[in-house]
Formats: sequence, structure tokens, C-alpha cells
Amino acid sequence: MFFVLSKTLQYFIFPLTLVLLALIAVFALYYRKHTRAVFGALIVGLYVLCMPITSGSLVGWLEGPRPSPDIFEQKYDVAVVLTGMLNLGLSTEGNLEFQEGVDRILAGISVVRRGIADQLLITGGSGSLLDQSKSEAVLLREFAMEAGLSSDQIIIDPTSRNTHENAVNTATLARERGYGKILLITSAFHMRRSEAAFNKQGLFPVVYPVDFRTSGTISVFSFLPSAGALSGITWMIHELVGLAVYRMQGYI
Repeated sequence: MFFVLSKTLQYFIFPLTLVLLALIAVFALYYRKHTRAVFGALIVGLYVLCMPITSGSLVGWLEGPRPSPDIFEQKYDVAVVLTGMLNLGLSTEGNLEFQEGVDRILAGISVVRRGIADQLLITGGSGSLLDQSKSEAVLLREFAMEAGLSSDQIIIDPTSRNTHENAVNTATLARERGYGKILLITSAFHMRRSEAAFNKQGLFPVVYPVDFRTSGTISVFSFLPSAGALSGITWMIHELVGLAVYRMQGYI
């Protein structure tokens, strides 16, 4: 039930959904006296949410600092890559359709090829509510082998559906295989929740955030509305809600 709710209820608090619901409410409850004020508030609110400076500031706070070069001076038993970078509906074996987040698997392959980590663990099946027929980990395993890793350097967890299950299944594999030093790789905006979930399972990995989506630079274009900025706000809300719900569920 938690998985179903986590995949559906979040859409009702996303900015674009809220603005659309507000417009529907204004249309349904039309009252001339307050219409201009309501529409004005909606326009201002949408503009603020669509400004790159707003999105960049909030998402930048969520992402945190860039990883320290010191993490590459250590040796790890395994580099754990969280999936969530493929369009599974369009991906087939040998023909992968990547979305944002491809830096995750590229970073994982890199640290194993450079000898920083002995093995690569790809964790994640399908996060789809309706279709569990494909697994990202299975498809990405072939991608990692094509990139130069051998089959014995790659372990997969093909069934995890969310970050909590990533952590639980990784903990099981870590105990079975005797992993001690773990490097956790995921997108920067997703790292707070991921690290907390892994810590909850007693793993306490060294974190390697990638796929940063903010630069911190400000220009005149930072004040112009952008669909990308609204997307960033949406991802931030998704993560903040995820952190709150995971805490209530005891997952972190």
C-alpha cells in the first residue's frame, strides 16, 4: 500500500497540479469581486516558481556540496549505484533510452574501472506502479559490461522498487558477501534520503553525489521563466515529501 500511495499522492502537491487545481476552482466558483486578485496571485506564484534563481537556490540547498576528491583516495569493496535513469517503457536489451541521472551508472563504471572499487552493485528494478516486467538493473548490467567491466565485477539487485528497498536489499547482499567499505552513488538531489536510508540499515556508506543540476551562477536569465526551473522545483518537492514520509515510516 505504501508503494502505491507514494507513486500517486505526490502528484497532487506538485506545483503545476496545484496551479491547475486553483484555476479549476476559480472557474467553478467564479465570483467577479475577487477574480482579478486570485488570478494575480496565481500569476505571481507561477512566475516565482518558474524562475531559475528560485529553483537553483532551493535545489542547490537540497543537493549540498560537491564531493571531496578525498573519497577517491580510499579503496571500496563495492560501489552501489541506485537506478532511476532509464525510460523502461522505451528501453530494450541492447537499446537503452536514458533520462536524467545517467551520471550515476557512468560514475559507478568509472570507479570500478579505475580500481577505486572492487565491484559494482546496481540496485533497482522498476519504479512503475503498473509495469514490473522490466528491470533497470538487468538492462544496466549489460551496459556496464559493454563499457568494459567483466561479469564477475557486477552484482545486481533487480527487484527494488524504491530507495528503501534499495537499502534493505543492499544490506542483505553486504552481509552475504562481507562488504565493509561501501561507496554510494546517486543523484545529488536524491542523496540526503538515500544516505539516510542506507544508514538506517547499518551500512554507513561514503557518499558520491553526481548529476548536479545547479551551478550557483546568476545572470539576467535567472529571472526569466523556465520550464526547467519548474521541473527542478517539482523534483525538490518530491524529495522533501519523500524525506518526510520515510521518517514517518521509520525508513530513515
